[in-house]
Amino acid sequence: MKHLKLSLTDKNYYLLQRIAKADDRRLNDLIYLVFSTGLSSYFCERSIYFEKDDSEITIEEKAQIKKNQEIIKNNDKFWQLEDDEQKKLGYEKVSQSYSNCYNQGEKDFIDKLADEIRNNALKLIKEDYKEIEENIIKENTPKENKIYSLVDSTNKKSIVNGNTWNESEVKNND
Repeated sequence: MKHLKLSLTDKNYYLLQRIAKADDRRLNDLIYLVFSTGLSSYFCERSIYFEKDDSEITIEEKAQIKKNQEIIKNNDKFWQLEDDEQKKLGYEKVSQSYSNCYNQGEKDFIDKLADEIRNNALKLIKEDYKEIEENIIKENTPKENKIYSLVDSTNKKSIVNGNTWNESEVKNND
């Protein structure tokens, strides 16, 4: 997995940290979500186009491209045929480029990319939460038949003083 680096002033970083905290998120999670949303927004009305790398075209697509070339070569009036007539000959359109316009009802690649980034971020957040739930929350819960110090005005360990349930357990000699 690759990482992006973002240079910020100390003030900008501090503000983003506070925004994340106010939104009950970790800063990294917020950046993922803002980036994916911003990607879609930025290219909403700005078109972009570039050719796919050879490695981005599947074996099946390469075979179809070759088949399409033969169909076109063997039919002088191919481009005058209706779409359904072209399909009957075995012609299928294969996209050899990335573009965020003229997708005829399909999601464009920018939106798909933004969705992938967002879904990956949410997956990581869920995995982290599950780990927290399994390892931290279970460890820091009160146990049956134990006595805990909830409030103590001294410096003794108690829940109010910020100690865990295990640390706040009242032992026989306390």
